[in-house]
Amino acid sequence: MPKYDLALFHAPSVYDFRSRPMFKCLTSEVVPSFQVFDMYPYGFLTLSTWLSRRGRRAGIFNLASKMIIDPDYDPMRTIRSIDSLAYGVDLHWLVHAQGALEVARLIKSEHPNSLVLLGGISATYFWREILEGHPYVDAVALGDTTEETVEQIVERADRGRGLDGIPGVAWRDADGRIRLQPPRDPPESLDPYEVDHGILVRMTLRERDLALVAPCASFISTPIAAVLTVKGCTYNCVTCGGSRSAQERIFSRRGVALKSPEAIAREAESISSMSKMTIFFIGDLRLGRGEEGALEVVETLKRADLDNPLMFEFFYPASRRLLEALRSLGDDVYIQISPESQDESVRRAFGRIYGNEELEKMVRISGELGFRRLDLYFMTGLPRQTPDVAAGVADFVDRLIELHGGGRMDAFTAPLAPFVDPGSPAFEHPGPYGYEILFRDLESHRRALEEPHWGFTLNYRTVWMDRPDIVEASLNASLNLARVKRDRGMIGEDLYEIIRERVALDREIFSRLQRGPLTPEEESEFLERARELVTNKEVAINRELYPSTPLSESLRLPPPLNLLVSKMIGRIKPT
Repeated sequence: MPKYDLALFHAPSVYDFRSRPMFKCLTSEVVPSFQVFDMYPYGFLTLSTWLSRRGRRAGIFNLASKMIIDPDYDPMRTIRSIDSLAYGVDLHWLVHAQGALEVARLIKSEHPNSLVLLGGISATYFWREILEGHPYVDAVALGDTTEETVEQIVERADRGRGLDGIPGVAWRDADGRIRLQPPRDPPESLDPYEVDHGILVRMTLRERDLALVAPCASFISTPIAAVLTVKGCTYNCVTCGGSRSAQERIFSRRGVALKSPEAIAREAESISSMSKMTIFFIGDLRLGRGEEGALEVVETLKRADLDNPLMFEFFYPASRRLLEALRSLGDDVYIQISPESQDESVRRAFGRIYGNEELEKMVRISGELGFRRLDLYFMTGLPRQTPDVAAGVADFVDRLIELHGGGRMDAFTAPLAPFVDPGSPAFEHPGPYGYEILFRDLESHRRALEEPHWGFTLNYRTVWMDRPDIVEASLNASLNLARVKRDRGMIGEDLYEIIRERVALDREIFSRLQRGPLTPEEESEFLERARELVTNKEVAINRELYPSTPLSESLRLPPPLNLLVSKMIGRIKPT
């Protein structure tokens, strides 16, 4: 009898990244993962919880995290050893196209009689190309909420039956024909998909390998948990695969789905009962609820009496009333907003319809209220954005610090990379937004991810910047912002030097690759120079992005479990 009903695998963006000359860390500087995007999707938790509550056993295996933490780890050892009725691989964001397909191929080669399933936003978008071009993938779960579909797929696998009649699945039948059963209507409530966060503890104890179950490699040193509050979006940011029009195009979602205030609070309490780690509430609480609904969520969280650091995101500036309510939750409350550009015309062209006056008001109020920190996020590669505008973000941040003080504010910048998302307005209709999409099919994106430098991975250019311009502007923006933060005492000289050296190496590698492929000797040299610098930079950035107590100091488990997990942590070399 198989040990698992469903084994969920998360691949690195490029499966064999450890043996390739790759320099792509700038693409992951505003997320808590390394350059191979080692954080698995939230859907792994909802799927595992859903199946567990119905008597099924699911396992999560984060190959990407384990490969980063343990340089000697052979992922094939895990792939061979896991016996399951069905194997699932996430292809959510397209950055995993190479790694996800390769892991699916390897699973099928080791378990030829088992069902191999892909799912996620990109898998849904490219379902036909996946099934036509990759015979080792048996089926694709379609949609943004696939728990019922996956449960039925697992039941059929258990009985040895085909997938006919299951809503929301594309598959290859016994005769090799590609079949499609349209997905269910997307749900309007997320309460049935509430996550039991204790499931990760149980999986860790079962596998005795925290590095393999952890949400991401940095989870050991800077743990962070998440509570999803909404699916779908009311905004239509032009490059985003989660935008309103993309969600309708890919998932037939015509409105947002909400998690109730009570369910949000229960999930947060579940996390808090096990750990003191930071809790990030995904999604602007005002989406689909308005400000009154957001305040109701905050009041419910207040009654939960959480003592964890709490983090909230905004898609447009918040009112004083809402900020005051959030601040009342405690002294460790972090808030963040993504203006994307300091230039109002660029921001509006991207889909963020607010001005600098509104943004600066929020910065001022958050400083007055004494939030632990307000984070601002900026991007390079936007409509109407020139190299000078992109690089000028540092001056804007410097002015905000001058006006409102930098002690409780921070800012980050990164390129729009690697891809304009399939399904987004700019991908589907690039011309009106000033974009040119350089390749559209899944295979071209898969191959692009194997390029050694992120500048050659980009699937777009704009009227205002070609790919080399985007690289140079991104590097200038990163270094200029780091210089401002150093001069204002927001980062130390040591971190500034890491950033400066990283930018110089990034520029050198890109310049060299523009002249042709690297020689084996150059590959070896660049790999050696990049490894330590990239790792040091990414660890430092993760700590700056998501301040948190190390996992070993955060646990609140019963003493016997606390001891077991602590021993596992002690065996892991810190990243």
